[in-house]
Amino acid sequence: MDTVLGKARDEQCLLTLFLRPCKVQPVLLLPKKASGAVASALDSLERAMGKHPFKRLFGIILTDNGVEFADTAAIEASAFGGDARCKVYYCDVRASQQKGACERNHVELRKMLPKRRGISFDDLTERDYAFVMSHVNSQPRPSLMGMSPLGMLRAADEEARDALCVALGMEEIPFDALALTLDAVNAQRAERGLGPLA
Repeated sequence: MDTVLGKARDEQCLLTLFLRPCKVQPVLLLPKKASGAVASALDSLERAMGKHPFKRLFGIILTDNGVEFADTAAIEASAFGGDARCKVYYCDVRASQQKGACERNHVELRKMLPKRRGISFDDLTERDYAFVMSHVNSQPRPSLMGMSPLGMLRAADEEARDALCVALGMEEIPFDALALTLDAVNAQRAERGLGPLA
């Protein structure tokens, strides 16, 4: 689990989760970079997915020592009560490379939301990041034998994959319709009557 930031003045940021076996990277929009916002976002995702599918996918979470991840009890506590939804582990201090696959996968996210292009994450909507997740997680990967992350997750656990996609508005995009660019994000925003991100 990690956070991705836009402009320095932005309130909103992205919370990313990374499923290592299939390389799916769901994204949740946080209203601010704070531990309460992280716990609340995970509560919402757990409620939308259901406790058991959530626990199958996110039962063990590795993250860094950022202040937004400081409330371990709130992150681990299930929105449904009872036993914990997950167990959180932390990287050693100054060793975020211990969750290197998550960090590297941000490169895919940054193809559509590039740094230094003046993109304010405060302008992002749920539809924007659902669009981004759909494209990033539909891209075939050589490391997955040419399958997409969503395709691999479907093969491994179709019920949990469907619950995750419904919860986040994510869909598998056909290969010939993939568009991993900021222009694609801006085009879908224009269709909704919104201005470009940058």
